[in-house]
Amino acid sequence: MRRLLDIGRLRRITTDGRFIPEIDGFRLLAILVVINEHVWRQVAGPLGVAYPAWLELPDSGRRGVFLFFTISGFILGLPFARRALLPQPTGTPPFSYRRYLLRRVTRLEPPYVLSLCGRFALILLVFHENGRALLPHFLASLFYVHNVVFGAMSRVSPPTWSLEVEVQYYLLAPLFAAVFLVRPASLRRALLLGIVLALGVATQGARAAAPRVALSIAGNLQYFTAGLLLCDLYLTQPLRRIPAWMWDLVAVAALIPLLWSEATWVRELFPLGSVAILLAGMKGRQVRRFFAAPMVSVTGGMCYSLYLTHGTVLALVAAGLAAAPGHAAPAGVRTLEVIGASLAATFAAGGLFYVLIERPCMDPGWPRKAAALLWPRRAGTAPA
Repeated sequence: MRRLLDIGRLRRITTDGRFIPEIDGFRLLAILVVINEHVWRQVAGPLGVAYPAWLELPDSGRRGVFLFFTISGFILGLPFARRALLPQPTGTPPFSYRRYLLRRVTRLEPPYVLSLCGRFALILLVFHENGRALLPHFLASLFYVHNVVFGAMSRVSPPTWSLEVEVQYYLLAPLFAAVFLVRPASLRRALLLGIVLALGVATQGARAAAPRVALSIAGNLQYFTAGLLLCDLYLTQPLRRIPAWMWDLVAVAALIPLLWSEATWVRELFPLGSVAILLAGMKGRQVRRFFAAPMVSVTGGMCYSLYLTHGTVLALVAAGLAAAPGHAAPAGVRTLEVIGASLAATFAAGGLFYVLIERPCMDPGWPRKAAALLWPRRAGTAPA
């Protein structure tokens, strides 16, 4: 029974075996911020259900995505930073761009394709939209070019606009990671800080004026670059003398304006605020304890599955609640029912998708194992 209840057995599988639990804990925070806005807009709003004012975070869906971008910049940059900034064991193999891309294709592509096809079928069969009109949007989304072609979020799966931006960064990450070759360390950090600040200010106007910029790597590079700065600070430890309790204060002080403030300067400094709370999560005592807790970090590790499935699940929840017979209940109770049903369905479906689809794809050897199951004789006669 204890083994069945051990949620730690469901944590993400990483390529190099290294695991930073508090980073996955922050992934949970990011996906909750995204889901919060979609529950508000997709379920509560259409049903005319009052939403708690303190949960109506300004532009929270995008802010959650921006935090994801910073985390992606950190996770993707970390292997390159370790190679450039830390001594390497003898015999460390050279970087292979082919292996790098293959890992991302086998890890991310199957869950995405399955979820996109499922959503397309749902739109056609349940919501009876025009398939011929939607097909170009489906194909553009399938090949990660919808933002570029249409200059707008996908009509099939709007949340996946950010995945297209992530894919653009995946392709270019080894190039951007060359910044870790810059010496001395002070110059490298100044360069990264300058890029983050310059892009943070410059893209605010461009994002509103040019949708294609807002939906591309050009409008979001500051967040990924902030992730590279976080790599440097995490590995080289220039701030190691700051006590843990002070990092706890930094996390709280940065998180409140990041989520609730509508000030322009907060939007411009959001990448650096993300670095502050992520670094505080790894250096603080209480903040790290919370985000590294198994329940928090393992659930956060399911964020890709939750991200891919939550829009579809919430559409079904909204349709189901709209069709259900109404009942007299105080406004507060009705609000709790709607939010509770939305979150329960979202995490149940996302967790199931994670266990059945995404997590098996985290195993780097799954294509070979699948081939062995499909063609056992060929696998058995293969040379050793």
